[in-house]
Amino acid sequence: MNSSDPCSVALVDPIWVGHHATYFRAFVESVLGAGARVVALCPKPEDLEDMASKYADRLSVSKLEDPGDSKLFRGREHDPFTTRQRWRIAGEAIDAQEDVSGWKVDFVFFAWLDSYLRFMPSATTAERLLGRPWTGLYFRAQHLTEPASGLLAKVKQRLKGDFIMRSEDCRLISGVDERTLPYVESYAMKPVLLMPDITNEATGDPEVPLAKAIREKAAGRKIIGIVGLEKRKGFLTLLRVAREAHKMGKPWFFAFTGVLWWETLSDEEVAWVKDYLADPPDNIYLDPEAGMVPDGEVYNGVASLFDVFFAAYLNSLYSGSSNVLTKGALLKKPSIVTEGACLEDRVKTYRIGLAVPEDDTKRCFEAIERLLVDQDWDGKPVNPRYEDYFALHSHEKLVEHVRDMISTVTAG
Repeated sequence: MNSSDPCSVALVDPIWVGHHATYFRAFVESVLGAGARVVALCPKPEDLEDMASKYADRLSVSKLEDPGDSKLFRGREHDPFTTRQRWRIAGEAIDAQEDVSGWKVDFVFFAWLDSYLRFMPSATTAERLLGRPWTGLYFRAQHLTEPASGLLAKVKQRLKGDFIMRSEDCRLISGVDERTLPYVESYAMKPVLLMPDITNEATGDPEVPLAKAIREKAAGRKIIGIVGLEKRKGFLTLLRVAREAHKMGKPWFFAFTGVLWWETLSDEEVAWVKDYLADPPDNIYLDPEAGMVPDGEVYNGVASLFDVFFAAYLNSLYSGSSNVLTKGALLKKPSIVTEGACLEDRVKTYRIGLAVPEDDTKRCFEAIERLLVDQDWDGKPVNPRYEDYFALHSHEKLVEHVRDMISTVTAG
């Protein structure tokens, strides 16, 4: 890099569902805000056309292909072949964009590092295929907090591909779960950086069709909401809470929005949900054929209706960070989370919700009762610190962290 040239960063994400687009756009803006140039590679570059036009002299955007789901392991995204292909595709796509832009990429930032670790055969293969320094945001590193004792545990850890982080080309690892970072640092022997768990901050439109449908059906009742219906999010727990609330005549309404991920449920659970929906009570909104809730004004328009956010994940399936708390803090609404993970620490510290035992219908019911009257478990006023929590997970804070990342990586 010429001393007069700005740093050039390749941002890479092979996934474009859920909040991936929101995170990716935020990373592009933050890297640009830190004064660097960006080579952005994602599945839908057309979604970044507005940014490409605005920053034509500092942003180069191109499509990133993906090998898709595993042919070896049904229902999984990773195997030794697909993960290796992702490294090869990323390296070749960056080569091509360097030719187009005329910029030499200084390092690569994987916005979803998880897709580049699982089942990767060797660090030298990754080094050869990418051929550049790299860093990444690692979301699902909770297993590193558990001791890998015994042969089977060590084999499982090896298959997760964490050893790739020990490569000399890996300069730094970022994460959004503050509890896991010391373990990542110890294992990878690399600097770690806590990233804000951002959310889309667009002004919500309460008149979008989904928001209007929920508001009309709720008919003035308090709304408890969840976005994305999958087992790990505690979707079935909340469905049971809704059933009990209906039996007890509670003036509550439950908004189940987004895709219903049937494949995350067992056969018995699928049968139970279908039976439940065959004659649904009048206190729920749940469309099993609904698509994704588009991020931005639609998502925020729907979320603005919620009086309580439900984020009581099943720790046995996922115990990491969630930007539901950030969304709740943005909209000044409390959240219900699960005990025993980082979300519990956060709601206790900032008083932005209540924590319940995993999959505990009775305790979730009680948490809703308390939050709707602004009480904690001791019967005292909650006194939430929404502004303080949001400040730690805002887009402004992300720019600061990206500057730290760039200075750390380029210093090495």
